[in-house]
Amino acid sequence: MNIIEVKQNWPDGYMRIDVALGNICNYKCWYCWPGSNEGTHKWPDFDLLVKNLSHVLDYYIEHTDKRKFDFNLLGGEVTHWKRFIDFIKYFKERYNCIFTLTTNGSKKLSWWEDAAPYLDYVGISSHHEFADPAHLRNLADLLYKKNVIVVVKVLMDPYAWDKCMDAVEYYKGSEKRWSIRYLEIIETEKVNYTEEQNKIISKLRARGPNLFWFFKNNKSYRSKVQVVDDKNKTHKIKDHLIVLDRLNNFKGWECNVGIDWIGFKIDGSVSGICGNPLYGQSEILNIFDPDFTNKFHPIIKPSICEMNSCWCLFETNMPKRKLASSNKVIPIYAH
Repeated sequence: MNIIEVKQNWPDGYMRIDVALGNICNYKCWYCWPGSNEGTHKWPDFDLLVKNLSHVLDYYIEHTDKRKFDFNLLGGEVTHWKRFIDFIKYFKERYNCIFTLTTNGSKKLSWWEDAAPYLDYVGISSHHEFADPAHLRNLADLLYKKNVIVVVKVLMDPYAWDKCMDAVEYYKGSEKRWSIRYLEIIETEKVNYTEEQNKIISKLRARGPNLFWFFKNNKSYRSKVQVVDDKNKTHKIKDHLIVLDRLNNFKGWECNVGIDWIGFKIDGSVSGICGNPLYGQSEILNIFDPDFTNKFHPIIKPSICEMNSCWCLFETNMPKRKLASSNKVIPIYAH
């Protein structure tokens, strides 16, 4: 299928903000994204980060319709930052925001007891080389009881497939019914799944959650992705299939990155999480720049994709359109 547009159902006034806080991690998984666990980027200066990030939120509130901010915190293993809970509390007290955390879940349960009141969604990555499945199952049960939406994502290593499948079955024996997902390892020449393995991964869910609990506690949107093909026919698809079916080459497309989503990378650069520049600007600003508040005053408009392929699930499913012959971009918001 040749697609010319990706559509989403994100509610008006909703914006996703990805913040990579550092690349210190206690795991060294062979398939991890390059730069994610080397420890070359230490934890940020708390005061500088909250000042500059607050400026970004205030700017979007003033110049766009964005009112609800969905923070997605990335690392490294961000739970090792000593100011982690302080960071979440700061923004929870000042803005309409929710917090999504991607973690390996290795911190003690007592730490999670303290953090849970400030978390809305926790994605626990289960890495077969290092994870303790018993601890992760107990952690997911704890978060469930705290009304935090929790999903355990099992990284499906084709070289340890049986071990990963055993972990999936073990998680199914949990006290509470939270989501279990198969997660594909992507963008590496070392990964080649068999046809049978691909069938399993394509299911995405190994187990869905207790729906009553989910709808009671969910504060975010439920992703519904549609694509338009070159015959102008619209198709509903699962939110991971653009990547799985390798429909993710959007170079030269117009993308809503910078409008519906903004990313702050480990080095502080302000871009798509892929590194694509925003707002039609060639200069990439840095959230750790002491003079950032004087520099960040863009005209907020779609970006033209400069990447050869798109691998981040959220960014892949972001509204985007294939341009026929013109790279002209019409501003959506302007100050």
